[in-house]
Amino acid sequence: MTDGKTDVRNTMRAHDASPVDLPDEPGRAMGEGRRGLGWTGATILIASLFLLLTNAQALNGWAAEQTPSETMVRVTGATEGWLAATERMQVATPRAWLHGLWKRAQAARFAGQAPAAED
Repeated sequence: MTDGKTDVRNTMRAHDASPVDLPDEPGRAMGEGRRGLGWTGATILIASLFLLLTNAQALNGWAAEQTPSETMVRVTGATEGWLAATERMQVATPRAWLHGLWKRAQAARFAGQAPAAED
């Protein structure tokens, strides 16, 4: 025999692992929770494609910083081509605009403060 307080404590203990209020699903069949995995995979894919399209500069910078080798020369050539293509399509414009804002903010100084060192 259980009292109402014990049932509440057991229910709360089962949900402690998640900050989200999860429904009780004691009868859920194996494999029914895979929708979340598909949603997560789709989200990662969309974010990756978005970054590939809008942040080719970072990809090119990474390739240029690697230890020189025959493979990295090909990779760097491919990233330079991708960067040029995104600039032609003007997909890189938002990143360039935001980078320009960042550089202006970085160079800003208070009255009487010495200029920023050049990179």
